[in-house]
Amino acid sequence: MRWLALPLGLLVLAALAYALWPRPSMSVTGGLDAAAVAAALANLDADLDADLDAGRMPAVAATRAATSEPMAFPQDHGAHPEAGAELWELNALLQDEDGQRVAVRLSLARLDLIQGLQQRSSALAAHSLFAADLAVAAGGELKSVALREQRLSRAALELAGAGTDEAGVERVWVEQWALSRPTEGVLRLRAEANGVDLELELSSLKPPVVLDLQTSAGSAPQSQSAPSRFYSQTRLAVSGSLRTDGIEHQLQGLGWFDHGWGALSEALSGGRGQLVANRFQLQLDDGSELACFHLRRRRGGGTAIPSCVLIDAAGEQRGLQRRDLTLAPTDAGWVTEGGVSYPFEWRLLIPSQGIELEIRPLFDDLASGVTTLAWTQGGQLWRGAVELRGRRGTERIGGQGRMDLNGYAEGKLVGT
Repeated sequence: MRWLALPLGLLVLAALAYALWPRPSMSVTGGLDAAAVAAALANLDADLDADLDAGRMPAVAATRAATSEPMAFPQDHGAHPEAGAELWELNALLQDEDGQRVAVRLSLARLDLIQGLQQRSSALAAHSLFAADLAVAAGGELKSVALREQRLSRAALELAGAGTDEAGVERVWVEQWALSRPTEGVLRLRAEANGVDLELELSSLKPPVVLDLQTSAGSAPQSQSAPSRFYSQTRLAVSGSLRTDGIEHQLQGLGWFDHGWGALSEALSGGRGQLVANRFQLQLDDGSELACFHLRRRRGGGTAIPSCVLIDAAGEQRGLQRRDLTLAPTDAGWVTEGGVSYPFEWRLLIPSQGIELEIRPLFDDLASGVTTLAWTQGGQLWRGAVELRGRRGTERIGGQGRMDLNGYAEGKLVGT
């Protein structure tokens, strides 16, 4: 019932504002995930059932510019306070000096509490709510550093915020967690939680890209919802350190950064109808990347619709429609964690590019990726690092990335 989305959202925000006002910031241990705000960037076509029955791609605007105006950098790297919601998300897959793997994810999100209302001048006034989610997973001897911590704070008294500091540096922060951009093409992450101290510097190896999944997937009509904008930096060289128990580990690897902003009501509704999406961000060893979506009905039926964008080593994009690829879970790849069956192993085939890939979780501890999302219809989402193995043409190829599995809380679905 679409007309309920905004009133429900206002009730949620009112409750959150009451809980936060005027007390200091707080930690949250479950239920709220900053990445839930990604739904602010998904405007789905009104007639989802008809689109799925016909095998058409609904209008998904999560990775497209909603206006014809091109993005401008470095300006669009900065905060967008005019938007009702904004999301910054950084994923990095790293190795220490002994070859031990470490996966890091930091999600930072802003929700406007008084969109369309007059700003209040009091230093105690909470104009926006900020949520942050930090996850670290590791293998080998570093497995003990695994953590998942969350923060919920308000944009008052410098507890959280997004914008330019006194030194002219763009940054977004929630308490002591901060993501800054000291110069064009460089990001810095600083976060500490549960005895783990992270400092990373990330340098862009490619220019930012606007990943147009709607164009690549067909000519479905665009949604009339409020606009959303989204770009990615798909390949970042990462270096830095992780300190725990008095020991410092030097880290190096690759990262992927997403930044989007859009309508508040979409952030709270978690999408419309019964459509859910699995998301894949894949970095291949040959310098190319794949951003893929796998859309389906939550309760089965209809036809699952995959789409991908291939970014080559030079940064050029190629849209891939359903007829161009196969993206599906393997029959043997279903695993039950926390009472929910997830398809943890997938196969991706792109014949025109000679690509054959197997996608599987990087770490054996699958349960570490499961989290509860209170603000989405799916209820439970598995997200975690993955490794890639396969071929491109006659050459073996590998890689890494991340995978989000959404909407499986009711068990294995028919038609996936």
